[in-house]
Amino acid sequence: MAMSRGFRHLLYSLAAFSAFTLWGCSVHLTRGNQKEKTVDEIPQDRSTFLFQAIPMVLGADTLQLEQDLLFAYDKAAPLESFPREQCQGTAQILAQVRQNKETGASSLPLVIFPFWPIQPVDETWTYKLNARIDCNGAVVKQLEFIEEETIQATLYGKLRSDLLNGASTAMHQKLLARLSFELGYHYNADLNSRSDY
Repeated sequence: MAMSRGFRHLLYSLAAFSAFTLWGCSVHLTRGNQKEKTVDEIPQDRSTFLFQAIPMVLGADTLQLEQDLLFAYDKAAPLESFPREQCQGTAQILAQVRQNKETGASSLPLVIFPFWPIQPVDETWTYKLNARIDCNGAVVKQLEFIEEETIQATLYGKLRSDLLNGASTAMHQKLLARLSFELGYHYNADLNSRSDY
């Protein structure tokens, strides 16, 4: 028994829509935005980095920053102020998601049709960077910075993941700018230094 042309068209459309939403759901919170950097410019040997690893904790998951983003955090600490043979750093990023509004009636069709495209999102993402630098066995810097971004959208899939990726990149850039500013000075910061964000 042959399928009708309309039913076959509907199946192809559903398959394409499902592929689009699944393809678009890729969220990369640990990737940098270093498109202008070539692979050759980013050292593969992490032993030369001040921060040899920066874990990112989100709920029960612990992720590691990718090489390009780790390199960007390493470059925030000037070599002349923090020589790598004398100094080492430890850091971690604590990520948190807070829902600002309850989901409404528009999310009810998800029970019937899991790929229903309308699902309002209103949430605030917070990244808290804790960093410490020791030189010659003494603590010379201890820092805490907090950045947050609000995600508001009515569609999920690629559009939502693009918003999350963009917000994550923006928060990393702000954290990098603040870290670079703080570490650019040639004085030992107060161990209680903290952002007022």
